[in-house]
Amino acid sequence: MIDQLTDYQKEPLVRYTHDTCRWHHEKWDGKGYPDGLKGDEIPIAAQVVSVADCYDALVSKRVYKDAYSHQEALQMLLNGRCGQFNPKLMQCLSDCHELIVRKYTSGGQTHR
Repeated sequence: MIDQLTDYQKEPLVRYTHDTCRWHHEKWDGKGYPDGLKGDEIPIAAQVVSVADCYDALVSKRVYKDAYSHQEALQMLLNGRCGQFNPKLMQCLSDCHELIVRKYTSGGQTHR
């Protein structure tokens, strides 16, 4: 769909969107898809969305599984049970996980 925006292909937002959509299932160790990118070959925006997408899938109830708790999901991500992610992003996740769970459980609303 994004590739069909021919008049806007050079726009930075369209490029970021394309890259994120295409490569957010790539894994740090090269075992992802669709292109088997690894490490820093994967655009950072796609890496961040990949972690968020995986976290959301873990903590959300699905027809095929119950939701995991935040703590379980965090440990699964940090321990590599969901594939390999950028170690720097895993450190960031570890550092800010309490903020993430507060925002996630409050529907994205921030309370200042």
